[in-house]
Amino acid sequence: MLRSSPIAPLAFSAAVLSSLSVMQPCLAATDAHLAPASSGTEQATPQTVSDDKVSFTASSISLGPGYVWGHGILHYRGVDYAITVSGGGAPGVGYSHLCAEGTITGLNSVDNFDSTFWAVSAEATAGQGSGVMALQNARGAEMHLDTSASGVRLAAEASRLRFRLTGPAKKPISSFSCKTQQHRA
Repeated sequence: MLRSSPIAPLAFSAAVLSSLSVMQPCLAATDAHLAPASSGTEQATPQTVSDDKVSFTASSISLGPGYVWGHGILHYRGVDYAITVSGGGAPGVGYSHLCAEGTITGLNSVDNFDSTFWAVSAEATAGQGSGVMALQNARGAEMHLDTSASGVRLAAEASRLRFRLTGPAKKPISSFSCKTQQHRA
């Protein structure tokens, strides 16, 4: 007979994350980024906290390999853009709906967002839950997201998510909230 405890999902997550430590260099996220110096005599200075934000919802279905699809809004330098997300990861089993919102740093141009981001994650969702996610692309952009999920899904996966810009957002990012689930790009 299986017993559940509040510590079980934490133990599962810790075990999965430690077994995936080989992929840690893919997610080498740092809190302090250095901006390039404008001349050889000036020193690099830490980048300030980014006002650039991203919010999206996504659905995920897995039976071994999994697929993710969704939509959201990127707020970059005062302009809101509609985005889509698709991709997948493995291994996992189940279905979940995810809402994510947070900051994006290291984005030198809005065109650098339209790319593939990588993440290593563990999910044990039965009902509703929350968590964090860090994603990174090859162009140096990093997303640091707070997430909420619902459904029934168990996964420990390396994910490859393709984000695409689809044009101007129909609503501002301020209309998007994971708490109220008001989220149409």
